[in-house]
Amino acid sequence: MKKLSMLLIILVIAVVGCSKGNEQKSQEVKGEIQVPQTIHANKTVSIEVLVTQGDQKIENADAVQIQVEKEGYINQEMIDAKHEGNGIYSTDYTFKEDGDYTITAHVTIKGDMKMFTKKVTVGEKK
Repeated sequence: MKKLSMLLIILVIAVVGCSKGNEQKSQEVKGEIQVPQTIHANKTVSIEVLVTQGDQKIENADAVQIQVEKEGYINQEMIDAKHEGNGIYSTDYTFKEDGDYTITAHVTIKGDMKMFTKKVTVGEKK
């Protein structure tokens, strides 16, 4: 019985030790929303999303979609962003009126969807 217990302890230690050595720390996918510093109503601007994972720019996202919501309103519309290269996905958008907006990028890579947001002000701050 004592030999069996020792054998089990050695096996447990071996399994735990091997599993820790094989772990790979996956790096988080990140999305950075980029817009012009000054945005005016009824003027078309480019909304860009830089998608990275660690130091690598992601060129093969399954989908990148942009959602723009004015503060106090709900907008379910998703706009497909086009891959521009170098990890950049973009779309053109025209803000209809002045105010505070939230831009949300929905990035899907290998079936895993992440959301990134940025708040912007269109027109003059009140």
